[in-house]
Order: sequence, then C-alpha cells, then structure tokens
Amino acid sequence: MAKVIYRDTRGVRRTHTLDNVTSIGRHPEQDIQLLDRVVSKEHAVIEKDIEGYYYVRDLDSRNGTYIDGEEVNSQIYLTDGATISVGSTDLTFHEDPTKVDSQNRVTIHADELESHIQNRIAHQADEGFLPESKINEVSVLRRDYEKLRIAHALSQSIGVETDLDVLLEKILEKAFEIFPADHGVILMRLPDSERLIPMVVRGRDPSIGVGDVRISRTILNEVIDEKQAVLSSDAMKDDRFSGAHSIILGNIRSTMSVPLLLEERLLGVIHLDSTVESGAFTEKDLQILTGFARQAAVLINHHRLLKKMEEEIVVREKLHRLLSPQLVEEVVSGRLEMKKGGELRRATVMFADIRNFTSYSESHTPQQVVELLNEYFELMVDIIFKHEGTLDKFIGDEIMAIWGAPLARPDDAERAVRCAIEMQEVIGTFNANRQAGDEETLRIGVGLNTGEVVAGYMGSTKSMNYTVMGDVVNTATRICSVAGPGEIVVGPDTYEQVHKLVVADKLPPTELKGKSEKVDMFNIQGLRKRKVQPTLRNPKSSS
Repeated sequence: MAKVIYRDTRGVRRTHTLDNVTSIGRHPEQDIQLLDRVVSKEHAVIEKDIEGYYYVRDLDSRNGTYIDGEEVNSQIYLTDGATISVGSTDLTFHEDPTKVDSQNRVTIHADELESHIQNRIAHQADEGFLPESKINEVSVLRRDYEKLRIAHALSQSIGVETDLDVLLEKILEKAFEIFPADHGVILMRLPDSERLIPMVVRGRDPSIGVGDVRISRTILNEVIDEKQAVLSSDAMKDDRFSGAHSIILGNIRSTMSVPLLLEERLLGVIHLDSTVESGAFTEKDLQILTGFARQAAVLINHHRLLKKMEEEIVVREKLHRLLSPQLVEEVVSGRLEMKKGGELRRATVMFADIRNFTSYSESHTPQQVVELLNEYFELMVDIIFKHEGTLDKFIGDEIMAIWGAPLARPDDAERAVRCAIEMQEVIGTFNANRQAGDEETLRIGVGLNTGEVVAGYMGSTKSMNYTVMGDVVNTATRICSVAGPGEIVVGPDTYEQVHKLVVADKLPPTELKGKSEKVDMFNIQGLRKRKVQPTLRNPKSSS
C-alpha cells in the first residue's frame, strides 16, 4: 500500500500507511494530526480512486494545500515522491516498493454489451447444505464436500488476520491455488458508499507485474445490481462480448466475477480471468468460487468488526475519563455527538476546591499529597458521574464539572446541586474515617453558576479537550472562591432553577473580580424535606 512520510512538529519522523480515504488536519480525530496553528481542523484528504490511484483534495482550508509547490484547487493526482505541503509540514508520497501490485492498474471499461449473460448463479441459490437424508446424487455430495474443504482451507490459511490488505492478499492467493486464473482482482465497497475500489490485484506469478487488468462494466454491473455470480466460458468467441473493448484488448478468454455477500449486503467483488483457450472455467468452478466468496465475506466482516471493536475501546478509554458511563454509551452508539467546534449551550458549571490545601502540601511529602488527591478525586468523580455530569478537568486540587454539555437535560441545575450536596456529605464520611486514623481532614468549598456557555473541543494546537468557556464559567470560579469550607454557594440563575427544592440563605450582594456589578449569591443548606401525607397507619404524621 502507498504511504506518506513526514516529520511532526516535534521533529519526529513518522510513516502513515494510506487508507482509501486519509484525512489531514489539526483536530485529534484526523487520521494525520498536524499540531500547527496555520493548519485547519479539517484541512485536506488523500483519496484512492477506482483505478487505484491517489489524489489530494483541499477542504477549503484557510492556508491551502500544495503538491510540489502547486496549489490544490480541486484535486491533484500523486506520483511517487510527490511532496504534499500542509502548513509547515511536508509529507512525501511513496508507493510501497516491496509490492509488485503497486505498478498494476485495474480499468473498468463501459462496454456496449447485453446484460443477458447465460451462465450465472443467483445469490439465493446453493447457499446451504442439504440434510444427509435428502442427498440422492453423488455430484451433490461431492459439491458440498468441496465447499467444506475450501472453507476449511481458507480459514486455516488465513486465521485471524488483523491487517485488511494482508487478509485480501491471502484470499486472492488461495483463489489462485484453486482456480486456473491468470489475473485476479478484489474490489471492495467503501463504507456508506456505492463506490468499488480495487484493493488487491495480482497475476498467477506474483513476481511478474500484471499491468492493466481490464474488467467489463457490464459484467460488473450484473454482479453488483443483481447479486449474481457471472461466468463467460470463452469471452473472445462469445458473440455477446463482440463489442467489449476490455475483453478484446486484454485478450481475455474466460472470466468469473462473484459478489462478496454477507447476507444481502454487498462487501465487494472477486474477479478472475484467463487468457487460455476456451473452457478455463466451468459452471462447477463458478459454484465453488461463489461458496469461496461467501466464506471470504465472513472473514472480511470479522476483520471489520475487530477493527471497530479496537476503535471503540480507544474511544471508550478516552471518554471514560470525561463522561459518565451512561454518556459514554450515548457517544459510542452515535446517539450523542460531541461537536468538534464551539456551540452555544445552556449549562451549569461547578468548581469544587479544597480549602487550606497549600498548608497541607507544605507539611507533607509529594507522594502523600498525590495519594490524598487521588483518593479524594476518585470519590468526587464517582459522585459527578452518578448525577450524570461531565468532568471537565482537574486544576491542581480543584475539580471542574459541567451539566448541560454535551447532553442537555431540563433538570441539569438540580442534578448539579444534588451532586454538590452529596459531595459535602461524602467528604464528611471521608473525614470521619481519616480522624479515626489520626490523619488530617479535608474541607471543600463548592461554587455553581448557570447560563450560556460555548462548548466543544478547544485548546492550543498542542492539546485539544472538550470543555466550556465564557463569562458563566469565569463567574462560577469566582463564586467558588466565596464558598467557605463545607459550603455550597450558587449564582442567581442556578438558584432560580432549584429554589423550590433547597433550603438556602441569601448572601449580601458581593463584588466579584471582573464583574462591574455586585452579584446575588445563595448559600445552599440542603434539600427541603417533603411533607409526609397522612395515611391510615399514620393518621397524625406530618413534618
């Protein structure tokens, strides 16, 4: 496969193997991330066309993309050794010199052919194995045995292969062992697309280049549209192919093309051809290749599932540091999207800060400080996630959390206040246990504020994280500085959302740093006790 070689912003030499589509940009989700302020978040893509050639498209980037000094306006095809300039980074394009098939081409010719091909096998036919009691002919038994033998040989030779290119190479290699083909091609369907891309092309002798392998568009359409396996016993002599330039130019005598099907889903096509005289392939060959393709489709699908699982594991690991388990599932499943850029959201922001922590740090070793913080953070984060908040960051001994981004709920402010109350309660238990062991206790002050924020992936070109920004956030941290040990202080918008649920004392209007006017704040004492309705068992009950 082709690749690009470049040096990142730290000067580290990197090699990236190109996929069918490879994205380049500043954002962490790009395939090639370039941490350069002049590079756009989604800057450019390198794509592979249906004939196996690579080209570059610029994605309306701010500072443009260049190939050997020429600006990319629409798209420019790449040649071996071409330099792709993105910002201050130069990426050198290389075809893989260890593979002969990098010099091969697959050309799809639009031939004027009739679509009524005589020898074909429908997808629905011959899929299963007959029960032993229903087998009356030796030929059926031989056919089923051959399918089992090939399926076993294919799975034994390939095993659990995690590299798609290697997997496809092995599938085609096994096809050459079974069938008398001169050329073979595997075309794969791009995810969420109708396009077929030639992924592997080779000849019977892998040490000799194949050159230009020609496939009839008519035959290919028959396989794709009708999900039919198609055979031509002698294409050169077949009147139906008399106008097919791909057959004539390629001196093709026989062809077999079968769909790679997983149930009704088309994954790709296996195409084999021969330049010998008539009869290179038979209908039995077509039946066997059809079964072979079904087994190959299962292996390809297993590979994709493994890759998807690996990607989900990486995503989950990242998200678990930020979101509650419930929100992680929402994001991984695709039901919830975390925006790459900033978007306006109404959110409640919390800051929780340990009081007198500086004095504790001065009188203890760094190891003791880290151990205490880790134990404290573990408790607090569990409570934040319990109330389905988003952990924004740790700032020294301070915790920042959000309700309302990336997922908004009508009771976000209530969830945040309930979380703060439980945090203070858990700290009480935490301190009681430490006192029993003659250890110093912790006291925290919590501040909350509600309003419009900008939420999304933000940060420097060196590091980007999901966070919120704005005056509401700045005010929340000022409110937190007002909260004393064991206190929960909220801004007016937060109080407006929860005043029917809590007992609170209004504080005198306070001047906060950066605010031109004094701010009304409220000290939350706890949740209101709900009245108990009289019952037959407790007719006098009230509170």
